[in-house]
Amino acid sequence: MAHAAVVSLMHILEQIRHGDGVSDPSENILLVPLLEKLSSLLSFLEESSQSSREEVKSLERKIRDAAYHAEDVFESRVSDRLLSKQQNLSANMPSAETYHLDLQKIMTEIDTIVEEVLEIEDVKGEQNLQPRNLLPSGSAPSGQVNMVGFAQDLVQIRERLCHEQQSQLQIVPIVGIGGMGKTTLTMNVFNDSYIKYRFDIRAWVTLFEQYRMRDILLSLLDDFVVTDHIREEDEEILKEHLYKNLKGRRYLIVVDDVRSIEVWNDIKMLFPNDRNGSRIILTSRLKDVADYVNSSNAHHQMRYLHEEESWNLFLAKAFGKENCPLDLVDVGTKIAKNCQGLPLLIVVISGLLSKVNKAKDYWEYVAENLNSIVAEKDDRCLEILNFSYKHLPAHLKACFLYMGVFPENYEIPVSKLIKLWVAEGFLKPHESKHLEEVAQEYLRNLIDRNLVLVRQKGSINGKVKTCIMHGLLRELCVRMAYKEEFLCVKSKNFVPEKEILLRRLCIHDDASYSPNEEDMTIQSMSLVRSFIYSGWDDTHLHSYYYFGCGLLRTLDMIGVELTKFPDEILQLVNLRYIAITGHDLVIPPSIAFLKNLQTLVVEDPWKITIFIPKEIFNMPQLRHLKLSRVSLFCCFSLPLTDGDKTFVLENLETLSNVEYSGMSEDFLEKIPNVKKLGIIYRHSWWSFFDVHLQTLETLKIFFETRSDSIFLQSITSSPGLKKITLEHGSIDWKNMTIFGKLPNLEVLKLREFAFSGPEWVPTEGEFLKLKFLLIWETDLEQWRADSTHFPRLEHLILQKCSKLVEIPSDIGEIQTLKIIEIDNSSPSVVKSAKDMLQEQLDQGNEVLDVLFHQTKERLNPLKHRGRKLVLKVGIRDEKEKQKAMKLVSSFSGTKFSFILLFLLPLNATYPTFIAQIYLNDRIINLPPHIGVESLAMDLEEKLSVFGDVDPVGLVSKLRKSWRTELISVGPAN
Repeated sequence: MAHAAVVSLMHILEQIRHGDGVSDPSENILLVPLLEKLSSLLSFLEESSQSSREEVKSLERKIRDAAYHAEDVFESRVSDRLLSKQQNLSANMPSAETYHLDLQKIMTEIDTIVEEVLEIEDVKGEQNLQPRNLLPSGSAPSGQVNMVGFAQDLVQIRERLCHEQQSQLQIVPIVGIGGMGKTTLTMNVFNDSYIKYRFDIRAWVTLFEQYRMRDILLSLLDDFVVTDHIREEDEEILKEHLYKNLKGRRYLIVVDDVRSIEVWNDIKMLFPNDRNGSRIILTSRLKDVADYVNSSNAHHQMRYLHEEESWNLFLAKAFGKENCPLDLVDVGTKIAKNCQGLPLLIVVISGLLSKVNKAKDYWEYVAENLNSIVAEKDDRCLEILNFSYKHLPAHLKACFLYMGVFPENYEIPVSKLIKLWVAEGFLKPHESKHLEEVAQEYLRNLIDRNLVLVRQKGSINGKVKTCIMHGLLRELCVRMAYKEEFLCVKSKNFVPEKEILLRRLCIHDDASYSPNEEDMTIQSMSLVRSFIYSGWDDTHLHSYYYFGCGLLRTLDMIGVELTKFPDEILQLVNLRYIAITGHDLVIPPSIAFLKNLQTLVVEDPWKITIFIPKEIFNMPQLRHLKLSRVSLFCCFSLPLTDGDKTFVLENLETLSNVEYSGMSEDFLEKIPNVKKLGIIYRHSWWSFFDVHLQTLETLKIFFETRSDSIFLQSITSSPGLKKITLEHGSIDWKNMTIFGKLPNLEVLKLREFAFSGPEWVPTEGEFLKLKFLLIWETDLEQWRADSTHFPRLEHLILQKCSKLVEIPSDIGEIQTLKIIEIDNSSPSVVKSAKDMLQEQLDQGNEVLDVLFHQTKERLNPLKHRGRKLVLKVGIRDEKEKQKAMKLVSSFSGTKFSFILLFLLPLNATYPTFIAQIYLNDRIINLPPHIGVESLAMDLEEKLSVFGDVDPVGLVSKLRKSWRTELISVGPAN
């Protein structure tokens, strides 16, 4: 983690150099030579990142520790000065003499390390010049194995190898993370009877961590022509032998486990192209390697097994030809499912279980602790996956290990991940890019290396919205991060062997806690930079953990419901990122003391308006202000004077859920560079003015009252708007022309009667760039449109359009249209969509796809009306039980955070009734709520919810605090 430590230190020094408001500019000139030395160390670390030499590894640890020490000195000084200035205690200001002495010690330490770097041979040059060792694979593998779930893959690969129309030499890359079955699939293809018949020569070579060209040549020649005499020849003669033996013959070569583009460039000239149907199969963990060697054709991407396939593979490996005992079927299915489709993990865990007794309680223990058990009892899995980590470029290693802070199976919002990476300070700056753009590139690299999985993408641009990590990879992150002293994750499955002074601490809600841990933790927290708590606690956790973190940069306690804004946070002047939850919180004016703050996230479960003090606009680094509901009225009572930049947030890009009252031209002048804006529209009065937000791209409006055209014309006057989401409002369809005229609009989402009225007649010449259109719940009956109205539309979704008569048939003529999705709409709409699809097929259009969903949870989960939900919730005591009940019963109002929906009872518009909790034969009456009719929890911790509730959203909410399992969804009896 030396690279991350040096980059972080350089961020701090650059910030001090360019003015942090408290440092002496005359002192800062001393930092220039230090930055130059750090830059040279950074280059060394990047060049040596693949080295396995112990002296290099030892030097990397020295660099890391020296960077950490220097960072502590500089950040402590800045923090002390800020606090002294804040409290007007000039006597406590650290002396210049002490600072110079500390700086001298740091320079001496860095100089010593630089000398050690110079004493080591040029690592990069040495790696290129020294013989690279290949552990020869010997003869090509023989035979075939039964691959559960990959029969279709075998067929696809075989067809690509035997394609008669492709006489040119073709390269078929097979890509996937270690353990997905690339080599096994390739072996089955290689030994297929027809493949043996078709190809004159078949040869196989596996490339290990380091290679030598001579060994590659011998390994290939060994499969078809090798003698003792040939083995004695030099490398050039061996190349000639290989080339001559392949020349003119149809061959199949397998190059297994190619780890870089450079490796391929070294060997590709060995294979002649005689246009006779020869093929090369190349397996790799890296997408960029596959794209490079075969840019004209798609690579074959290995996939994770489905649940049924996982279970079949588990059965085959755990029981062979025997049947699984009936009492183990359920728990066995769960174990197979928890392997998340990774064949290697299924094989390993089933192999372990096949050798132990078949006690059900032990299997249940394995199901709950699968990844940690495999990591501890079998090194093969982590060794295979660790190779992917080991060969990451230096700049990606910290990003990869940081993924371990998120709980297992957690769907990670990319926007949050990016903000955390930026706040942590380990992203290397790029001259022409903002750090958030750099972070997006880093994430894409991890995805291309199959280390991170994409879960959800954006509407049109394919931008990743959420991602997830396989449980075993996450286990690798947690263990390697602790080993590298980069991050400590405390959970039930990982308890640190010892308390070490880690920079980052993450605690999951299932981590054990004991009172004697408190003193030990407080002592080790003084240098912690990040504290992330993924769970809830309303007693002592939030007071004792971050109390002593004076240098904290990241504080994420979104699961802890606070009763007031903690005063302790205001002393943490080094904070870059804050995420908290509380009821009726008051943000004090002293929040402005946090001059380094980039992101402020405040959630209120009850959606009570949070008033922002005007002092927050004196925070120059603030980039993202995300609150559940916020009023800024008091901040903008006075217009700006000429040249007054005191209350202008130049860097603010995100402002969410702001009540529009007070949104005047003066308000907009104070957020000139905002890109994402969320508005809660409450009142019907609005004076017209142009919204000159030149960088505004995304606009979300939640209407609490009907809107008028004046407001709509004003708020949409920003020329760069690309994405608009509207919810409620009951806007007349004739006002749609306001949105149609937007020159750059690409995405339009209309939710829950955003527009109302029986007829929509679009105007020709509008929506010229619209690619994605969602209409979710409307009373629209006639939609009179044709192909000229949406000339670039790609994706159309209609949900709950129960009165719509049909989809205009000409919509099918739009040449760019790829997908139409129909969900819970009228039968006539479904019929018109089917007719449209058939018509397009008859015309030869095979691009258009029409999907029908009764309920489609991925986009906008529909309510399960009149349902009874039974969930198992892992709570520990009476207090937690009460909290769970309160959480479920609080799904009220007309809009919910996270992925929750409108919760309206059956056959009613907006009625209220008393929700009842049945607990130990006592009935507790709660305030009126919409959606939840009643709750009951039995002694087995099964929570029954009766009413109009979205089960997916409810389970997701509960899982933030407890282990929650959805047992059943059925009609309320």
